[in-house]
Amino acid sequence: MKPQPSATKPSPVRAVALLGLLTALCTVLRIVKVPIPNVQPVTDILMIVTLLLGFRWGFSLTMSTLIVSNLFLGFGLWTLPQIVAYACCMVIVIVMVTILPVIRRRIWLQIGLAGLLGYLYGFTVSLGMAVIGSLNGLGFWAYYVSGLPFDTYHAIGNLVFYPIVLAILRQGLQRFDRGGAHFETLHKSR
Repeated sequence: MKPQPSATKPSPVRAVALLGLLTALCTVLRIVKVPIPNVQPVTDILMIVTLLLGFRWGFSLTMSTLIVSNLFLGFGLWTLPQIVAYACCMVIVIVMVTILPVIRRRIWLQIGLAGLLGYLYGFTVSLGMAVIGSLNGLGFWAYYVSGLPFDTYHAIGNLVFYPIVLAILRQGLQRFDRGGAHFETLHKSR
């Protein structure tokens, strides 16, 4: 007997509802921050969504989160580099799990990757701002180095939040996807 389409693929209504809920969660977490700058679990959520549901989901969530949250935080020249930076992070996640599939089975590798994404995000945003601001080579490096403490906060926050966010999101996304292939291979938090 052939499975019903709804049993193998989520309905578009459920997909839009999930995207809306995840966007709302990420938006709130970007606005209501921990008192330490750049410490927020949004990067972890985007990474986990990308790992479990794919790049298209990760990128859609990136776009919707940045657009909705910047309605509150403000749009500016930094918005485009933020979008590009998160897109680069999601591409790196996909490339890394393609090259090293063991990442899906080892939580410590996922946590390490999440930490590195904090630095990649900061570097990419700095590069984008340097292009927009027409900074030369030394100007870029001065700008980037001055932001390294904040990138470090971002990376440490990712390291701390990742296992917590994974435990919560894995359950909810598994219900949505109804046991898709990535859920069996992604490490279960213990």
